[in-house]
Amino acid sequence: MTHDHVSSGPEQRNVRIVWWNTGLSPVRDPDRATADDFAAAAAVLLHLVEDLRADLVVLGEMAPSSVQGLRDACPTARVGFAWFPAFQTAGKSHFSLCILGRKGRIQVGFRSPLVDKVRGTFVKSGMHFTARLTDDSPPLELIASHWPSRLHMDQRDPERTHIAAFLRDWLDEEHLGPHPDANIVLLGDYNDEPFDDGLERFLLATRDRERVRQNGRLLFNPFWRHLSAFPNDTPDRRLSDPGTYIHRAGKVSGWRTFDQLMVSSALLFGRSGWRLNEEQTRAVPLPASHPGLPVGKLVFDHLPILGTFERIGPSPQKTKADILANVRLTH
Repeated sequence: MTHDHVSSGPEQRNVRIVWWNTGLSPVRDPDRATADDFAAAAAVLLHLVEDLRADLVVLGEMAPSSVQGLRDACPTARVGFAWFPAFQTAGKSHFSLCILGRKGRIQVGFRSPLVDKVRGTFVKSGMHFTARLTDDSPPLELIASHWPSRLHMDQRDPERTHIAAFLRDWLDEEHLGPHPDANIVLLGDYNDEPFDDGLERFLLATRDRERVRQNGRLLFNPFWRHLSAFPNDTPDRRLSDPGTYIHRAGKVSGWRTFDQLMVSSALLFGRSGWRLNEEQTRAVPLPASHPGLPVGKLVFDHLPILGTFERIGPSPQKTKADILANVRLTH
């Protein structure tokens, strides 16, 4: 295993959220995974939930068969997490997500699939759900997305930018318009890089922190700094990553940063009870038992990504203690 272990103690008030496109069950071929694929995926999942201590794991390209196969192959995640398949239909297609929440720590609530119709075809912008600690901390509003592959939809296709624009309009109408300090997290495999039109121009996700401070409608995308990598002394001191997806057919670069996590202004600056920890928001190296990217015939070619959020303000226990202390002092 790599040495990305996250310690306990005060950090228990943090929430660690992982996205991973497993590749086990794409919509067009949901039963393609082999026993070797499940064994390798289980090793990665075990690394995420034991070494990184992820509280919430969102898995992409899943189906009923791969949920069962991964649960069987990874008993630790099967026992320690509640599993929430999200396979809602969208026209002739369907969502292929599964959300894992750590038992006794995270509460997950589904809201709605975000689906629109373009030229007679249903398009999936994302799946909206909430996550919160099992205390009275504010909820996080999450939208998990897996946008169409560039093999089936060119990066300049108007339908692709419509998916981004639809999600942008939904965010404005449902959250950032009426609730400008909402804690919003977008995560997924967008099959777009941070600089592509879909994310920067239509979704309004930027690398500019000051612009996000000035304009609460903008989203902050920390994965701009994961477009290339400096040499790293140790895995836990990485400042950047080369990407999240290996593009073996790339003529110039073999990496793409398709898997990303973006946050609202309130989360970037800690205005509503949570704050993004950028140092612990990055791509996740695979376990040492599968160094680098998978080789051979394993089906996954994406790295997981990790987002870490710090709880701002006193814990509920400390608040009660302070109240009791004040009562004693006034008597």
